[in-house]
Amino acid sequence: MKRLLIATIGVFLCCSLVMAQQQMNKVSCYGHIYLETTVNGHPARLAFDTGAPYTCIDSIYLADSKLQYKNIENAQMGGAGNNVENVLIILNELTYIVADKEYISKISPIIQLKPILGDQADGILGIDNMGGKIIAINYVDEMMGIWDKIGDTNGYTSIPIRYEDDRIYVPMKIVIRDGNTIEGETLIDLGSAGTVTLTSLVASQHSLKTISPQMHYSCIYGGIGGSSSGSDFRAKSVTIGSYTLNDITMDYSDNTEGALSEGEYIAIVGNELWERFDMIIDLSGKRLYLKPNAKYEEPFESPQHGFSYNDRSRTLGCWVVNCLYQGSNAEKAGLKNGDHIKKINGRNVSEITFEEQRHLLDKLDSVTLTIERGSETEEIAFHFDEPKI
Repeated sequence: MKRLLIATIGVFLCCSLVMAQQQMNKVSCYGHIYLETTVNGHPARLAFDTGAPYTCIDSIYLADSKLQYKNIENAQMGGAGNNVENVLIILNELTYIVADKEYISKISPIIQLKPILGDQADGILGIDNMGGKIIAINYVDEMMGIWDKIGDTNGYTSIPIRYEDDRIYVPMKIVIRDGNTIEGETLIDLGSAGTVTLTSLVASQHSLKTISPQMHYSCIYGGIGGSSSGSDFRAKSVTIGSYTLNDITMDYSDNTEGALSEGEYIAIVGNELWERFDMIIDLSGKRLYLKPNAKYEEPFESPQHGFSYNDRSRTLGCWVVNCLYQGSNAEKAGLKNGDHIKKINGRNVSEITFEEQRHLLDKLDSVTLTIERGSETEEIAFHFDEPKI
């Protein structure tokens, strides 16, 4: 079989718009943007990812849905992780219904997505079929539209973008500290749950490891391509078009390979920043339209939980610790990447819905986690950290 080389960022993935004449569909905005779709008639929840050129299918979903396919080839695929993975791709056989529009995906990589995003993700919706479309996202009301024509943009600020090879670039100015300014193109990556993640090349060029304070993290799955690491810190400001967001928490990557080590752009920009705007991306017109929404003035918080997890309660019966902050109370208490969380404060995690998880940890000051590590079971209790950056 022919061998192909493909690459995707992945993560591997709403004040109201005045476009009453344009159709908007309900989505879930929880770090990523999730759409309820069908794949060859089978229900699927896909994470929307403008950093992904292709629509990808999770391997577990593919097996469970019993989708039939014949045309497959080998490929190598990289993304936000630190490595390249060997994958199979399905050619011209999967039909997706998204926002009442039908797409036949020319290339559908089969990936292990649930370890990256959790059981709620059945695949990634890329933008390879959207070259002439307009993408509208209302984060506050959790609505999304894929339009053929742009409507009324009154009240929006128009910003030029570069749309090339199924990737969307927008210029940005980042002031780290007085005298340390980074300017250049950034990648609009709606498959990222963060604000701004600077590439490791930019971090080296601007000596970002000398910034104090900062919080170092390591992740088993930073995106497609596996592990990832970096550090959070607080920058003075970010400017996009005429908008300046001050005192912003962001991070830089330590990765030596993959999308976060590249020199083509200075950073990827994710949903935690874009969710402060009503957003319209006109791919054919190569314009980004932004309008501040109700979240615009909200402060950027410092990470306090010390860890993050992926919900694998349906497939593994647990939450899996995926990222851990160095020196956090979670780490000091003994929590490790890869631990299986069975209970939180005595409650079985399988009882906690995807929707409830949105604000669960934010309502707590401390947790007691019942974890499984290999054949051992133990309880790990800790208070969440005071703000450090």
